[in-house]
Amino acid sequence: MATQTGKMGVGRFLKEQKLNLIVPSTPLDGKTVLITGANTGVGLEAARHCVRLNADHLIIAVRSISKGEAAKTDILQSNPGSKTTVSLYSVDYSSFASVKAFADKINAEIPKLDIVILNAGINAMEWVVTKDGWEQTLQVNVLSTAYLSLLLLPKIRQSYDSASTLMPSLVIVTSDTHYWASFKQRKMAGEKLGILKAMNDEKQTNVGMDKYMVTKLLEVYFVRELAKWVDRNYRGEVVVTCVNPGLCHSELIRESGLAKLIGGAFKWMFARTAEEGSRNYLWAATAGREAHGQYVGSCEVQRAADIVTSEEGQKLGTKVFQEIGEVLIELDASVKGFF
Repeated sequence: MATQTGKMGVGRFLKEQKLNLIVPSTPLDGKTVLITGANTGVGLEAARHCVRLNADHLIIAVRSISKGEAAKTDILQSNPGSKTTVSLYSVDYSSFASVKAFADKINAEIPKLDIVILNAGINAMEWVVTKDGWEQTLQVNVLSTAYLSLLLLPKIRQSYDSASTLMPSLVIVTSDTHYWASFKQRKMAGEKLGILKAMNDEKQTNVGMDKYMVTKLLEVYFVRELAKWVDRNYRGEVVVTCVNPGLCHSELIRESGLAKLIGGAFKWMFARTAEEGSRNYLWAATAGREAHGQYVGSCEVQRAADIVTSEEGQKLGTKVFQEIGEVLIELDASVKGFF
């Protein structure tokens, strides 16, 4: 059952951070798992769990192959005797061309995808515009994540087996910070690409943490709407869900300066280890229909923020999904069928 609250106060946040989360135990024998951003932090620990749980093939997608090689060595050394095949692929979410090339290569070279965990993301405090013309955090966390989801979804669906107890799944990593997003850009929802244009305008988007929080909110909207599409078109044969690892000790915090904002002492007192946070990923990936279209946190289905589940939020979710579609269709007509 989903937690029946759409708010995240300090008390609830601190309580959840101290929960003893379920250690993943669902066997992954014969399964192929792809994890982006898996060379460090929570993604790395999720990859380690996959090898421990006997996945047949683990695909680590990283920006830097050299860092990926180090991660691969680390994972295999911590699981001596493992028979899991570990492959490395490169992808840069700040480039649509890189995302497309990566997806094309995966679809051509990998026979099946049972679990895909899109963990890669950034939390850049500064304002940076990519070569594609989008603010970097918006492109990486929302547009490229959505684009890669759609490019891989048909391959994921091919893994559906009615006789299997483990459904193929697409897991998008979001954040509990979506509860705190100001989302002032929603005032532009009446205009064509109003929300995304506002997000891409430095004058209409706060530089700093709120920018990140809003991108995480948009991810939740995207997952809910994509899950509806899957139910209509794939007969529910793929689980699409989003997961919050919680506040963890990871490079995301160090790179963003979040530690300075929330206080070093607070972080060290309440942040989960990367391994603890990764338990959420595996729970979401193996929970089946219970997690479909849902927001997962602390190894359970939880209610997303009120701005997601309210009547206004449901309308905004439809609008956000449509806007993402307009951007991606102009970029690549092959995804038109999703919108």
